Amino acid sequence: MSVLKTGLANPSRMRGIFRYLLHVQGQSEKRDVLERILSPDKLVEHLASEEKSKDKKSSHPMFNDAIRESIKCNLLIEEDEEVRINQNLPKDAINPQTGDKLLPDTFNHLFFTSENEDEEDFGRVCAWYLAQDIYDAPGTWEEVEKLISEQKVGDLKMTSNRFFSQMDDWMRYMGFAWGHTLAGKTVTVPDPTAYIKRNLQCLFNGEEEIKIKDFINRLTTQCPLFETGKFREEIEAQIGQRQTNYLSTTTAFALFRLQDEGDIELKRQSDTDLMILPKANNQVDDDGRISHIICKGDKS
Repeated sequence: MSVLKTGLANPSRMRGIFRYLLHVQGQSEKRDVLERILSPDKLVEHLASEEKSKDKKSSHPMFNDAIRESIKCNLLIEEDEEVRINQNLPKDAINPQTGDKLLPDTFNHLFFTSENEDEEDFGRVCAWYLAQDIYDAPGTWEEVEKLISEQKVGDLKMTSNRFFSQMDDWMRYMGFAWGHTLAGKTVTVPDPTAYIKRNLQCLFNGEEEIKIKDFINRLTTQCPLFETGKFREEIEAQIGQRQTNYLSTTTAFALFRLQDEGDIELKRQSDTDLMILPKANNQVDDDGRISHIICKGDKS
């Protein structure tokens, strides 16, 4: 079962356990000690009382689900009733000074690029949402349900509002979406600007200027939810392929935002290796035909 289907294993709970372990000696703790600290009996009893549960026992479902999913994705390891951070993760990912900041990218690796079969359903759902037209994307569960039916992608496993809520939480936390309130309703927007911005240094790898195709290839290698990635190709085979050399509107929108914010510059410097960024009117020359991307910020 993936985090998509485990409603109590949301980003904040899994992050809370990880943040605690980051700063304890040996980055490990006995499971029962960890449970008492992060999920006290009084809190569990209070929640059970609020929900008028007949079972007043402290079963710690939120803690147990979050621990289980954290272990299953290899963020944490449990041996002999002791839970510890996986020391095989990159050093920066488990450094107390940087680990929490890098956690969204650590989850991206553990969920989508490490051959994690449990999260393939989740990967397809995220790729499907990023493949939608950002200017007309479904922002609520009702709109998502309708579009899934229209596009005939029922095998996405997105069968309830609970699953949509879980997708929403995780995509926002990992930087693939954001939300706002419209006419009293919470609306989600598929926009990977935050993810790409957070990873610009890694994508440029110290270079000042690279071809846009090389940039997208690096982006896809790092996160297969994007164009030509494993999950995106599976989805596009069902809902329709993009035109050759076109980016999706979500990726294009993110690049336009990053250009407006001064992080990158989009240029047409040659007529070879062009990619076309849709909805580009008045944003770049040549109707969105781009050959190179320039890093304007810190490249180190």
